[in-house]
Amino acid sequence: MPESEFLKLVKDKRIWFGVSGSAVPRNKTFLSEVQDGVVPMTILLHQDVGHNQQAKQELKEIFNESAAPFDTPKPVLLIKHILKIATGPNDIVIDSFAGSGTTAHATLALNKEDGGNRKFILIEMEDYANELTAERLRRVIKGIPGARTQNLKTELGGSFSYFTLGNPIEMEELLQGNTLPSYENLSRYVYYTATGEEFDATQINEETNYIGSSQDYDVYLFYKPDLDYLKSTALTLELAEQLGVSTGKKRLVFAPMRYLDQEYLHRYNIEFSQLPFEIYRLKG
Repeated sequence: MPESEFLKLVKDKRIWFGVSGSAVPRNKTFLSEVQDGVVPMTILLHQDVGHNQQAKQELKEIFNESAAPFDTPKPVLLIKHILKIATGPNDIVIDSFAGSGTTAHATLALNKEDGGNRKFILIEMEDYANELTAERLRRVIKGIPGARTQNLKTELGGSFSYFTLGNPIEMEELLQGNTLPSYENLSRYVYYTATGEEFDATQINEETNYIGSSQDYDVYLFYKPDLDYLKSTALTLELAEQLGVSTGKKRLVFAPMRYLDQEYLHRYNIEFSQLPFEIYRLKG
């Protein structure tokens, strides 16, 4: 700590030197400044925040199995206790090594308890991500009817979306024409990038170039994983007319190029967005 900051804390009576005034200086924390008026203890006792055996028992009940499907789960009570100290009711909780999904389970449980609206992001690279991590959340959201533990019987409510990573869309590889993504994969990429909303692949209609509707846009993608198509395709008046009657939403149209000026874009209620790579500039 810089000396100037330390002296300021001393002046504000935020530093304690012990009863005799000669002890090692320590920073003061006032009760009114601590969430819920509780200073967290350095040592957490098992009876206060659960234990690993209890965590395994919870998993066995959730999945109705004789053995826990995960070797080292954390107790929900422990993570919920940490979330009480570290988060506000509208915070986002991120767990980069989700494991059995205890962090999200605890987040849902705490929201149920205090009426919060915390959100969570889980990341898991192992092959049990869907069958264990996400499945646990699907079950506790609805409640576990046959569970012996009352907390597990209770519907926690809430929802989440489950995503898997596809092959990366990398500019250099695309420009070399080595790894052109499929229509669906590029649709997913541009739709989410542009709208921030979840993509529904069942809405795709390649014949009309329609890939879905967000809250603000009807979204279209003129694309084929073919270099000749990409170097020769542009949004023209003919293609604009083929979009049909507007639903009233702005039409967000992705294409390699456009041959329409701003007046025509306005007339057809189109917001044009050039594809996120410049394949059409390739020579040959």
